Amino acid sequence: MTSSTGTGPARRPGTLIRARPLPARLRPDHADAAYRVFYQGVGHDGRGRLVTGSVFLPEGAPPPGGWPVLGYAHGTTGLSDRTAPSRTGLLRLERAHVARWLRAGYAVAATDYEGLATPGPHPYLNGEAVSDDVIDIVRAARRLDHPLSDRWLVAGFSQGGHAALFTALVATTYAPELRFLGTIALAPPVHVLRVVATRTGDAAAAVCPFVPIVLAGMRARYPGFAHGFLTERGTALVDLAERVSLVEMFRATAAVTNHETGLTDLTRHDEVARVLDECRVPVARLDRPVFLAAAGADEIVPPEVVHDFADALAAQGSAVRLTTYPEADHGAVLAAAHPDAVAWAAEVTGHSPAPAVPAPRLDLLDATGDGRLGRDDFEVFALRLAQSFGHPPRSAAAMAVRSGYRALWRALAAESGTDDDGRVGKAEFLAWTARATHTAFDRTLRPLAEAVVSLVDVNGTGVIERDELLTLLARCGQPDAEALFDRLDADGRGTVEVAELVRATREFCLDPSPDKPGRWLFGRF
Repeated sequence: MTSSTGTGPARRPGTLIRARPLPARLRPDHADAAYRVFYQGVGHDGRGRLVTGSVFLPEGAPPPGGWPVLGYAHGTTGLSDRTAPSRTGLLRLERAHVARWLRAGYAVAATDYEGLATPGPHPYLNGEAVSDDVIDIVRAARRLDHPLSDRWLVAGFSQGGHAALFTALVATTYAPELRFLGTIALAPPVHVLRVVATRTGDAAAAVCPFVPIVLAGMRARYPGFAHGFLTERGTALVDLAERVSLVEMFRATAAVTNHETGLTDLTRHDEVARVLDECRVPVARLDRPVFLAAAGADEIVPPEVVHDFADALAAQGSAVRLTTYPEADHGAVLAAAHPDAVAWAAEVTGHSPAPAVPAPRLDLLDATGDGRLGRDDFEVFALRLAQSFGHPPRSAAAMAVRSGYRALWRALAAESGTDDDGRVGKAEFLAWTARATHTAFDRTLRPLAEAVVSLVDVNGTGVIERDELLTLLARCGQPDAEALFDRLDADGRGTVEVAELVRATREFCLDPSPDKPGRWLFGRF
């Protein structure tokens, strides 16, 4: 095995090399955390390659065993590096589609495919080359500090549906450590030769933007492909397809006909027919079930191409569910098929989108109200507590408490893996609370508890007596101060000692909820 550069120590496919938070503008709805990831892949030539992609985490508390994962293969965005979704965001309809999967309780790992945003050509519609990209980002996602299950599905749209079906052929053998459960392919161009033949048969028809992108994409394997019979205008379109996005190709082809470009009956050329036939998805008995969606009004992939493929798969013994959406065009199938796809996914995974347990309430620790935890939240807690007892912010007692809260924040931040902006989002917080150990955090609790006792202990006994705490809580407007004191006083001695304060603080921070007696240390009365 080679490294991603061909030299140096080898990395295993799926190794997470680095992860960066995605900006808010690139996040789908219902994503509690989002990352751009760089991971080790295998190129179409068998050499190690760097691949990028996006990972999105859903809102709420994960089910036992972690979130199930959806490996998502995106539709055509273009062939240039600037069209990689982790750089520019998913196209609008796909972003909404991914948001629905997040809402259903799936983590989504979406590869860019090799050669988009990373060195080397992008092997467009080479399913053999990109299927491992789809699988390896699932491996990489599970190396983030979030609770992800080993159960996963692959889903893809258009070009991504083609990639998803190639993934289905190899998933269980390529990554046996993962539990692959099934495939969802929406409007997949399973037989590219037939698709192109259909879209170039009418000389007077406008050029289908998919066609020049296909021809440009084939150049990764066959330099100079298809130049011999295109007109000057046709050659310019194919050249353009190497540089621009899918949206720009729609604009470029809107007023150009097949006849003007030399694309009419394109597949009559033997070279073209041979190369495009190499892109066909093989028909085999798949070892996991498949959900196929065809769009009845599809302007790119004729529905009968998907129907015939479904029949062929079933004849080989594959478990296939085919659904056709008569009114949907190519893009609209993303929304039309989603309810059925989610219901099918629930059948094969046993996953329910309802959280198994209520999520800890991050808002109870969020003093600033911005939806994330940061140093300022803990500064506010310390100042409020000190001021409740009339201590100036720079007094020795107040500074000891402030130092304790700052240490608490630093430990939480270090263990939860804050984003580049130094804040902890809900998904990061939930992953932190689910950890088996919190060593650095636990080390900060006793110094903080000792500082709080010193702050509240006005008569110098070394513990918090009932009258001292009731006075504080009454000053803060706590309505059930007596009951709260009794819950803090675990040993029933009539005082709150450092160990009891440590326990209460720990319980509240790891599971913030209104019924926890430690809430008063964080201004929640």
